[in-house]
Amino acid sequence: MMQIEQAMDFIKQNKKVAIVGLSPKEDRPSHRVAKFLMEKGCEIVPVNPVYEEILGKPCVKKLSDLTPGDIDWVDMFVNSQRLMDFKEDIVKLKPGLVWCQIGVVNDEFNKTLEDAQIPYIADVCPKMEWEKQ
Repeated sequence: MMQIEQAMDFIKQNKKVAIVGLSPKEDRPSHRVAKFLMEKGCEIVPVNPVYEEILGKPCVKKLSDLTPGDIDWVDMFVNSQRLMDFKEDIVKLKPGLVWCQIGVVNDEFNKTLEDAQIPYIADVCPKMEWEKQ
C-alpha cells in the first residue's frame, strides 16, 4: 500500500482521474470530492453506467471504456464487496494509483493490485488529506 504522502504527491502531479461511482447528487461524498478535485485542477472522468454527464463531464459506462493512458489514477466510490468486479479492468488500465475511499477496503482486491504492481491506497479520502496540507 502506498503511503498517504506519496499518494498525495502523485495526485497533485497526475491530474487525470477516473471516478468510479460518481454521483450527480450534490450531497454525496463522491460528488463533493469530484468537485473539489476539479477545483484543484484535476480532469475528471465520471464512471457511471446510469448517467450521460456529471459535473459537466461526459460519463463512461465502465472502466473498460477507457484505454491505458486515458487516466493517471482511479478513485473508487463503490461498496467494498464490489471492488473485485473492477479488478480486470483496472489491471488492464494499469493506472499509476488506485485510491479507495474511506470504508472501501477489500484485502483480496488489494492483493490483486499488489500482484499487478499497481500502487493503491485504501480507507482514505483525497479531499480530506489535501485540506490538511
